[in-house]
Amino acid sequence: MDSIYVQLLQDHLNIQRALDNFERLLEEMHCAGRDASTLELIMETLDYIAVYPDQWHHPIEDLIFSHLLGKGDVEAEPVNRALGDHRQLLADTRRITELFYAIANDCAVERDQLYSAAKEYIDAQRQHIERENTEVFPLLEQHLASTDWEQIRTQLLERPAPAIAPELRAHYDALQQRVSLPRSSAIA
Repeated sequence: MDSIYVQLLQDHLNIQRALDNFERLLEEMHCAGRDASTLELIMETLDYIAVYPDQWHHPIEDLIFSHLLGKGDVEAEPVNRALGDHRQLLADTRRITELFYAIANDCAVERDQLYSAAKEYIDAQRQHIERENTEVFPLLEQHLASTDWEQIRTQLLERPAPAIAPELRAHYDALQQRVSLPRSSAIA
């Protein structure tokens, strides 16, 4: 397995952990009410979910998926669906983040609206990852040879750097670690 592919799989695990943490924090907030430390961890988790996939993970997948579609003998529907998911998840992430920023700024947000929107968002993220893992990634394994991965690697090196400065990558790697820890460990 190519190292880029392995990194994509690891990214999915990391994002799933962040989603698990987000769901846990959401339940805690639902039971205990608005707590500043819980809200801060939710905001950090959403920051990770918003920035890391959109700046690093999805652009790499987009390039790989386009390469895959160029092979010609690949079932295009699941790949195109995943590409469409990336655009939809970007919009969904912005919407859910705005709701939590409103709460952080003491704006009134209907509790049921917040929790149902957050649950739908978490479900959409999980479904996307599951679809990629079960429908698209097997196509990568089946259709991409080592020469394809080398071409992809070259294309990645030739493309412009992400909009976020490279030093912030370390920040998001550390943030991923923090938001994936159980609550008692994350606060310490």
